[in-house]
Amino acid sequence: MKAATGLVLFCAGILLLLRLRYNAGVEGDAESARRKMTATNMKLLAQLQQMKLQQQELQKQLDEALDRNVQLAKSAATQVESPQRQQLTQQPRSGSAGAAAPWVPANSSIEAAHAEIQANHLLEVHRHWDWPALAKELLYPFEEINQRMLQQGVAECFDNGTMYCQRIQVVDGNLYVTDYRAIFFDRHYAPARLMLMLETMRRHKLPDLDLVVAAVDEPRIKMRFGQADWAKTLNKYPGGVRNPAKPGPLPPPLFSSTINRGHADLPWADFSFYMPRKSHKLRTPPWFQLQPKMVRESASVRWEDKIELAMHTGNVGSPYRKKIASIAATNPSTMLVNELFIGDHGKIKKTCHELGLERAGGHQKHKCYMTFTEQCSYKYLLNSASIGYANKFKYLLLCGSVVIYVEDGMQHKEFYEYGLLPGVHYVTVPSAKDVPRMVKYLQAHDAYARGVAAAGRARMSTLDNEAIAAFYAELFKQYAQKQTFKPSVPAGAVRLDCEDDLWRHYARDRVWMRHYLAEDNSTCIHPPAAGTPLAAPGWGGAYAGSKVRCVASHDLLPRAQPEACLPNAYQPGTSFKSFGEFPYAHEKDPQPWASLPDGNDRTP
Repeated sequence: MKAATGLVLFCAGILLLLRLRYNAGVEGDAESARRKMTATNMKLLAQLQQMKLQQQELQKQLDEALDRNVQLAKSAATQVESPQRQQLTQQPRSGSAGAAAPWVPANSSIEAAHAEIQANHLLEVHRHWDWPALAKELLYPFEEINQRMLQQGVAECFDNGTMYCQRIQVVDGNLYVTDYRAIFFDRHYAPARLMLMLETMRRHKLPDLDLVVAAVDEPRIKMRFGQADWAKTLNKYPGGVRNPAKPGPLPPPLFSSTINRGHADLPWADFSFYMPRKSHKLRTPPWFQLQPKMVRESASVRWEDKIELAMHTGNVGSPYRKKIASIAATNPSTMLVNELFIGDHGKIKKTCHELGLERAGGHQKHKCYMTFTEQCSYKYLLNSASIGYANKFKYLLLCGSVVIYVEDGMQHKEFYEYGLLPGVHYVTVPSAKDVPRMVKYLQAHDAYARGVAAAGRARMSTLDNEAIAAFYAELFKQYAQKQTFKPSVPAGAVRLDCEDDLWRHYARDRVWMRHYLAEDNSTCIHPPAAGTPLAAPGWGGAYAGSKVRCVASHDLLPRAQPEACLPNAYQPGTSFKSFGEFPYAHEKDPQPWASLPDGNDRTP
């Protein structure tokens, strides 16, 4: 019994010793694990601290880069708060003529103005145009373009509703023109309607083309689907509806200054893009001068300094603008209509800023005018329907202000408008009565308003002459692919190569011509080499003594000038040749147009 008890005690002791040894081993392993874990954690903490320091350094570099961009944008926008800006923002509000010094915007370069846009990557999106896609969409209605369709387009030219119309051919890189209608009172701007071809052809090699251009205010080839309109369209362009075996004419691919979804016309750049370089009655500079100037000067007006009014300045002759003026008269806290006409240019000598009237609000008549830059001092600008169509939209968008597009009466669009989005590049309202409400909405959502203004300005800041030429080169290339014939030069067409060829061709008197001649050959499709001796008649261009035909220069309907071009008639600077003959001037014309010594005898 005692022996058994001793054995039990002995075993229990052995088990206890083993247990103690096991616990000691476990505790040792745990301590080792804890030490390893602590070392790993310390290592991770050190790495985390190093990463934090690197992140802080990167953030510092990013902040410095952003600060540099902000400073660059501020420099472009303010140019260190010039004395001229102080005159603008601190001017007295009295109405006396001497109350405010003339507003001269802060100087800044076009590069600095663009830097403000480029500082924001979101705005960079708006600086790029997809011309191939736009050209394809515009040409989509035409499966082909044949000679019969173009003859139908010429027939449209002789409809008295067309004030201006030409046939244009490009053959082997040369430009040829036949005037069908170039009404005499439009001669100051007839060259502007052809400058598009010179500007495009001297930058791009074009395929052979045959175009009919009726660059008038409204599109001509109606495609509306109302009962009366559609019946008229089918009667005029029946195709194979009546007789599939002998189909009638199809709608022609007529080029017009404005287009819309209810017409089949193709877009032609408005003449205002190519205003004369010399002084003229409308006074608007050509786009290649005005567009970069407005980009530069609009950058000098800070958003915070813009006047909180929706402003229109100019004619109020259309019923739509009369409505706007009426609404402005009863809402002076949100609107300003500054009414003046072309006839006021010689009478009104002071700007609204000089008279202290730019913040008055309401409807003011024939008191002052505004420079383009002064118009950019308003936070909201109104674009509304005129008597024909309004071509000021492009100028308004350059201001960096929100353009409020009043839809009432606005039926037509210029080519670039198909690359703009409402609500992104401008905002719309249905009619004049909705303008005050839109102004209040924009005031309550200033960040959105500022974004729209910046997007519109960014979009138009890249629509320079290079971009316009690129669009038309693409449009003409796709147009040529649809032609089913090889274009040729018709008898009686006139070859034109330079801007001065246009002024010589359209001149009715020598004094008028001398005023507009550029004499630098900078616009020639095929410019002569520097130092080349030049001589009459073209002085480096292709002019050969042509004049506009009498039948293209006058409205011959009974109510107008039915006897202007009778066989015994004579007018200076006018051709009485038929369309099959070269249009030399009348034999009685005292000016030897083909040998005038008006020109430089050497290229610059």
